[in-house]
Amino acid sequence: MKKSIFKLLAILLWLPSFLSAQEKKYEPAWNSLQNHHTPEWLVNAKFGIYCHWGIQTISYEKGKENWSNEELLKQFKGENFNADEWAKLFETAGAKFGGVIGWHGSDLKHWDSDISDYNTAKVGPKIDIVGEVFKAVRKRNMKTLVSYHSIAGGEWVDFAKEGVDKYDPDIFWVDASFGGTKGAHNKKVTRKSKFIGKGTLASPVFEDKYQREFISYFYNKAIERNKQVEFVYKSNDIPPSVGMRDLENGILTETAYDVWMTDMDMNVPPDFPTHGWFYREKIPLRSTNELIDMLMDVISKNGILLLNIPPKADGTFPKEVVDNLTRMGDWLNKNGEAVYNTAPWFIYGEGPTDIDEGNYTYHHNNHFAQIQYTKEDIRFTVKGNNLYATSLGKPDGDLVIKSLNSNFKLRKGDIQKIVHLGTGKAVQFDHNENGLHLKLKGMVLDESANVFKILLK
Repeated sequence: MKKSIFKLLAILLWLPSFLSAQEKKYEPAWNSLQNHHTPEWLVNAKFGIYCHWGIQTISYEKGKENWSNEELLKQFKGENFNADEWAKLFETAGAKFGGVIGWHGSDLKHWDSDISDYNTAKVGPKIDIVGEVFKAVRKRNMKTLVSYHSIAGGEWVDFAKEGVDKYDPDIFWVDASFGGTKGAHNKKVTRKSKFIGKGTLASPVFEDKYQREFISYFYNKAIERNKQVEFVYKSNDIPPSVGMRDLENGILTETAYDVWMTDMDMNVPPDFPTHGWFYREKIPLRSTNELIDMLMDVISKNGILLLNIPPKADGTFPKEVVDNLTRMGDWLNKNGEAVYNTAPWFIYGEGPTDIDEGNYTYHHNNHFAQIQYTKEDIRFTVKGNNLYATSLGKPDGDLVIKSLNSNFKLRKGDIQKIVHLGTGKAVQFDHNENGLHLKLKGMVLDESANVFKILLK
């Protein structure tokens, strides 16, 4: 009884300090901003979708490559845009958050700005793109994301603050111009987080004071609104533990010990001059199989997949985009238990596929879809007493998972039962010093990836 009373008193004494810490505002200083924590809802979400749509979409049409922004704006009508259809597709695909670019490549703002009349609500399509997409996404109880790509000078901070005030995004995502370290890699100014100073070209970098000013503003607004948000940035643009690091079209070679994100384009360009993230006719798209494989690889390494899907100029999606994402959603409906609300295991997996670093140290190393996984590539996730082993393909016979041999982490008797999630069927197995042998004869397997739920003691 006395112990219980002492515990209760300790909790009561601790509670005020905990509550005051929750209410405490962030200072525009890195040591203060490092008190931020990535929201649990984002860690659990695993998968989100956003869209690049704007006057650049028009510029990729044949014969319009050299048009001025004003000429492109006259053609950007979005006559068939329907935000509810966008949000419905996000949800159908299995995404847990969705959004759109807010500012990209020109001075045109994609929201109903009170600061500048040069925005899509007043010119061009006369659509508050950010506002309409956010409204539709929230109707489906999904979280929201906005991305800002055109970053320069103190004026940018005013527009960013306006986006936070008017639309209350759950994720504020910024491109490489927010910090300049990704571009500096290429110019040999920095390598990872070390200054090497070999570059000779000017490298415009967004100033430290503006970074701190905006991030503290965003986080403090979240406190006022009693919500948890995340700031997402590229490369080494800000100090660790302040937000979430993002890789562009990039896959890590190992498990990260901070939760990270990759924004992956559904387009597969033939070369760098042809890449663009916006819809371009006759550019190949990533298949459902590849999207599922990437998702499982990313989350097994403590990551989150943000997928860009390209709308056409009129605001609708190509049939292939819809079909591929619908099939992905069907797979997640059957296998989502191994995806949502899971954690990585101590190893991410096994198999023959190796991943090169790429030209920006992971950035762009899957830009051209050169990473192709096989049925021998296994990826692990965990939840409760369950270990999920996903084969990134369709085994053509029995499957042996070598890393699960009885001499390593899982010993004889540790495995109670194995179920194939796609069918719900129990799997016969043999667990020995050579591996976990799954007997799959007669089992209906998925063409994309197959998840085996291993129930542990």
